[in-house]
Amino acid sequence: MRKPQSLLNLSDLAMRGHIEVNGNREAVVEGCGGVLEFDETVVRVRTPGQVVCFTGRGLKIRCLTSDALVVTGYITGIEFMG
Repeated sequence: MRKPQSLLNLSDLAMRGHIEVNGNREAVVEGCGGVLEFDETVVRVRTPGQVVCFTGRGLKIRCLTSDALVVTGYITGIEFMG
């Protein structure tokens, strides 16, 4: 019988980003690798293994650190581009 750890590579999970969406007004992205595009209607960021695109109105980057950011405004869509 295989051990659970051998069935699932836990290091792959650690490399993924984490996104927490609070209603349609705020999204917290952890594991952010950089901002690719930013204006009032689009925020596109790199995360491990994919690009995440937020669309909406009045979008702002409220907080930006070396590996996380907070997008605020009226978020109407979130797209994951592999």
